[in-house]
Amino acid sequence: MKRIVLPLLMVLVAGCSGDDSGGLSVDDPWGRPTPDVATTAAFFATISNAGTADETLVGATTDACRVIELHESQMDDGVMRMQQLAGGIPVPAGTTVVLQPGGLHIMCIDKQVPLVEGDEVALALEFVDGDGERHTESITAAVEDR
Repeated sequence: MKRIVLPLLMVLVAGCSGDDSGGLSVDDPWGRPTPDVATTAAFFATISNAGTADETLVGATTDACRVIELHESQMDDGVMRMQQLAGGIPVPAGTTVVLQPGGLHIMCIDKQVPLVEGDEVALALEFVDGDGERHTESITAAVEDR
């Protein structure tokens, strides 16, 4: 009996090893305060992928916004332009991607509540890994005037 139990335990323990999705972290999420009349807002964060598999941020949801899109702002002939990133925001293995004003960001469209300094907003970020598997990272963004 002991000869069967030990190998069985070894197989079970080996099956408990982590996968690459554990290397993803979302740090310092925040959004700017907005006036009551504003219909849009933006959220920012630092996304690090310490794993060995590429990840892509493909969407987000929050009760604070009716629609969320992933955007990039770029200067074009002296004019700041914003475009939706239909394919998402890639976060290759071993890299860090910074969502920041004037660059990549999570765009809130049809804002449902005012974003007041000191508030917190819950968001669910949806990622797809290199195998096409979807997973969600829940975060809380601080509303701060930075």
